[in-house]
Amino acid sequence: MSYLCPVCAAPFGGGEPLADHLAVSAILHGGDHEAWLDDTVADWDGLSRAALGERVVDHAETTDDHEHVGDHSHSDPEPASGLPNGIDGGASAHNAADSTLDADAQAIIEEAREFTREMQGEDEQ
Repeated sequence: MSYLCPVCAAPFGGGEPLADHLAVSAILHGGDHEAWLDDTVADWDGLSRAALGERVVDHAETTDDHEHVGDHSHSDPEPASGLPNGIDGGASAHNAADSTLDADAQAIIEEAREFTREMQGEDEQ
C-alpha cells in the first residue's frame, strides 16, 4: 500500500519508505518533518525502521501513487537492497557523490548512514 507523507504529501510505496523519508528529512533538515515526528511519535529516533513505519502509517493518507525514483518496472522486480528506491548501495557511487560535498554535508550524510544502520539493527552484530 502507498502512503502520502503527512507533512509534505509526497507519495511513498510502503510504511518503511515513508518512515525513511520522515526520519532522514528530520535529521537533515529539521523543520516541519522533525516537529511532526516529535509531536506524533515522540520516541521516533529510538525506533527501528519497521516499527517507525508501523507507527507513521496510522497518520498517513493512502494513495494509489508511490515514489517513482529512477527507471523501474512493476512487472520484473529487482532484488531488494534494503535501501529506498533510487538509492544505490554501491560504495563507489556513495564515494563519488560524497567527494563533491563539503565537510558539513559529509558529516550529515555519515550521521544519516549511522542512524540507518542503527534502525536496521546492523550495530548489534
